[in-house]
Amino acid sequence: MDRFKRIFPALALCLLPLSYSEARQAQPCEDAMLQSLSAQLGQRGWSSPSENAQGPLVAAACKPWPDDPNLSVVTLAYQDAKNSSSPGDRNLNWLVAKVDTRSGQLRERYDDYLGEDSALVLDADSLRLDTARYHLAPGMRAFGVVVSSVARGASCPDAGSNDLLTLVVPKGAKLRPVFSTYLHAWTTVKGTSCVMDSDFQSEQAELTLAIAPTRSHGYADLLVSARVRAGQEENVLRTVSTTVRYDGSQYPFKQFATFWTREEQP
Repeated sequence: MDRFKRIFPALALCLLPLSYSEARQAQPCEDAMLQSLSAQLGQRGWSSPSENAQGPLVAAACKPWPDDPNLSVVTLAYQDAKNSSSPGDRNLNWLVAKVDTRSGQLRERYDDYLGEDSALVLDADSLRLDTARYHLAPGMRAFGVVVSSVARGASCPDAGSNDLLTLVVPKGAKLRPVFSTYLHAWTTVKGTSCVMDSDFQSEQAELTLAIAPTRSHGYADLLVSARVRAGQEENVLRTVSTTVRYDGSQYPFKQFATFWTREEQP
């Protein structure tokens, strides 16, 4: 199942502010870890992904698990060695997992695909792990994976988004996604982006996630907040928040959230 096809085909990706890109910390994977995972996944010939690398491992991130020094969390995007599709046309295998830090042995995992297209292209830095304190229930701590695209997108978009955050929780030997949304989005307020004399105006939002004190169906409610700015301005126009409640199987929420837009405001 390709959950990363765009909801609205006309949307393009918004460019992230430079300060955001610089704030990211490196999450490298040791070579021994990559070789262990490669063998378990039936692959070979992996090396750490880099900007100019053309190997089968497109992107990777590894991070210690805060609750247990013997465990790490990892995420990988890779294509089979016999597949030589070009960026933008690849159907990448996507792994999210907890592993034994020393051996690299898989403990809990989630497997999916990342189907590239005009709106989604990955490079070496496209995957990032989020191990914030997502304590959703007693003994239940989620972690997140952020997928960032470097695709050029549409040439004259009305809106756009990037940095898709997905939260996963354990279920036996598996991990399952329970929440997903883009962390950066923008939309047209007035005019047309490609017409210079259309008095074009846009707004962009940076979304953050927090754990609310209330619960639904045994899981903590999520508080999603958006800091909204006009175009590329630095000053925040408004901060808008909404509460998302677990329905027994997931947190129902739009990947391209609109609760922060003018049309949704009372």
